[in-house]
Amino acid sequence: MNWRLKCVAFQILEYLPGGRHLYRAAQKFVTGNHLFEATDAYLRMHQFHVAQYLRVHPGRALEFGGGRHFLSPLLLSNAGATEVLVYDIQRLSSPAQINHTIRQLRGRVPGEWPEIGDWSDLERIYRIRYLAPGDARNTGLAAASVNFFCSTSTLEHIPAADIRLILAECLRVAAPGAVFSNIVDYADHYRYGDVSISPFNFYRYSERRWRWLNPSNHFQNRLRHSDFERVFREERWKSIATKTGTLAPDILRAVSIDPAFQRYDSKDLLTSIGYFVLAVA
Repeated sequence: MNWRLKCVAFQILEYLPGGRHLYRAAQKFVTGNHLFEATDAYLRMHQFHVAQYLRVHPGRALEFGGGRHFLSPLLLSNAGATEVLVYDIQRLSSPAQINHTIRQLRGRVPGEWPEIGDWSDLERIYRIRYLAPGDARNTGLAAASVNFFCSTSTLEHIPAADIRLILAECLRVAAPGAVFSNIVDYADHYRYGDVSISPFNFYRYSERRWRWLNPSNHFQNRLRHSDFERVFREERWKSIATKTGTLAPDILRAVSIDPAFQRYDSKDLLTSIGYFVLAVA
């Protein structure tokens, strides 16, 4: 789908009464995006979080931006997390969607993978509590009560000021020795529906123009890897390990870069994904 048409559709849904419900219905009955396909690449990505969780095992885990498939929470439960708290600003998942993920894990990840009938089953069998709508800026949890935090392709959708509030709240509830595992997708997310555009198509636009192309229900903050490094450092989270994926330099030749992005070096501009493992500074 042409990304500009998709932008218009998001703008309409943003202001239309019941727009969120219409969007979810479109995902289910039109686009086919209702159910998540756990490809090997996605599975490896979420197993990255499990590897970091094992630094603090046994412990209590918290994921914010849980989405609809619950791949990370299920893997963390299977790894022995004593409890997994899943925060999301709105309720996006359902037992049927989670069962679809569970069925895909059978035979691929060792363990028992019984399906659930309802949310109480999710908590009873997998020790996963779904807190949605829930606010990761203000969790209501006791101080020093969480051993592990994670997010996947979430931070790029959150305004910078709110990222700082989330990091401050995670710092407050972090137990001694807590670990924070983040995966950030730096690409233009319109690209996933329109492969005719560059993975960094949004470099073309000034902040003013981008506001018109960036509805709240498809928000992308366009922060770069160096920006996240600085924010984590300033919010008192130190790096334990970092790795990045970068695209070939010729990707940028097809994009006219707005002055707002010309202060970044070429490596930063070409970074398409970032993996961060953090601890309290």
